Amino acid sequence: MSSTNVNADISPSPWAISTRLTVLYIGSATLILLLIGFYLYQSLANTLAQDNKQFLLQEIQLLRSVLQEQPPNLERLADEQSEGVDLPTGGYYSRILDKSGHSLSETPGMDALPVASQFPVLSGKLETKETIQTIVDGRSFMLMTASSKTSSQHTIQIGLDISHEAALLSKYRTNLGWAIFVGLFFSSIAAVLVARRGLNPLTEMTRHIEGITATQLHAQLDPARYPKELFALAFAFNAMLSRLSNSFNQLTQFSADLAHELRTPINNLMGESEVALSRPRSADEYQQILESNLEEYGRLSQIIETLLFLARAENTEIALHKTRLDGRAELEAACSYLEALAEEHGVRLSCQGQGFLLADAQLLKRVLSNLLLNAIQHTPAGGEICSSIQTTDDGTAFITVKDSGCGISAEHLPKLFDRFYRVTSARSEVGTGLGLAIIKSIMDLHGGKVIISSVVGQGTLVTLRFAVANPMIDCERLEIG
Repeated sequence: MSSTNVNADISPSPWAISTRLTVLYIGSATLILLLIGFYLYQSLANTLAQDNKQFLLQEIQLLRSVLQEQPPNLERLADEQSEGVDLPTGGYYSRILDKSGHSLSETPGMDALPVASQFPVLSGKLETKETIQTIVDGRSFMLMTASSKTSSQHTIQIGLDISHEAALLSKYRTNLGWAIFVGLFFSSIAAVLVARRGLNPLTEMTRHIEGITATQLHAQLDPARYPKELFALAFAFNAMLSRLSNSFNQLTQFSADLAHELRTPINNLMGESEVALSRPRSADEYQQILESNLEEYGRLSQIIETLLFLARAENTEIALHKTRLDGRAELEAACSYLEALAEEHGVRLSCQGQGFLLADAQLLKRVLSNLLLNAIQHTPAGGEICSSIQTTDDGTAFITVKDSGCGISAEHLPKLFDRFYRVTSARSEVGTGLGLAIIKSIMDLHGGKVIISSVVGQGTLVTLRFAVANPMIDCERLEIG
């Protein structure tokens, strides 16, 4: 399935980042503006209410002063009560009740305004108490009841017309609502523009990534062009491109090498077959041709089996059967197996050290055989190959194979584990170039490591490190098994 079809099957989230940022911005702006509007409205309403209350308390204090006179000056009391009736901003009215609740004196027209029952009733030790009431004609009044603080226990009822302030608050509330609405409208527009502007670097990065193909893996992002939040992403993407580029180059080289390795024996088979068919031949000649072809078939089979082994090893499909092995015995067995070949090349094999390790016996034999075979092939006659084993206190085992061969220059060392890689480009060289790749795969399966150091003209040292995290536990497990 192509990537286009995959993308078509996957539906993106309906909430794009720009949409989320816009919604969050508008939501935040709405909450902030509403809180500010509520605070402003309540501040104005409380200020007006406090002013009105102070005004009524001052008037009550004047009426108390008159009532404290003995006897109360009713004419002066009437004058005080009539002073606030005709104020342009809304008059105030008052009523004086005696102890039995009968009106002693009241502002003219008081009976047409809030009735006595609408005034708050004093209870307990309260000297004043106020409330807001709306009468039938729609006017609003702040009503306050106060005691006279005199021995005759008069009650003062005073009402302030606050209709103009109620209208002012209503208009202020309407204006505030419109201001919030207009503010939210422009905030929404700003949110959309800011979200789009803020995501421009991400859009640019996406456009750049969409343009990268397999032949443009070198087209990396410039982290300096992106904001701090995308800086690390750009670096990570460049690192991924580098890894992909290396893998792609290795895969391309591997494909070319594999094609070359397979083409040589196939060409040999075709050539020999064509020569054999060019004229009638004897039975011995046909037998020689078949034997030669069989060698080429064997070579092809070895390459295929090795590649299959490497593929299974990379996918960890190979089951390990780790056992506690005597490293010295394994080295001696490998040397004994290749002793005849070493003598043929005039190379001497030797073993040193003592130690045990946990490994798969068959795979360890393959590793040691590959190492020794490779050392024999690159060691001149009269040379020596010394293999040894040693263990550390934590149970880690080290197997080394050191030859006195021609050595390998430093530029080749990092590539020695690549498949089909050879130090020399000659294809006629013995081997398929897969030996060290197999060794590395087997060591990876064991959780170990292989290290190669070499000096040109002095030889090569290969070190295998078999790690044992807890040798006591492993040994106990083996003994129980």
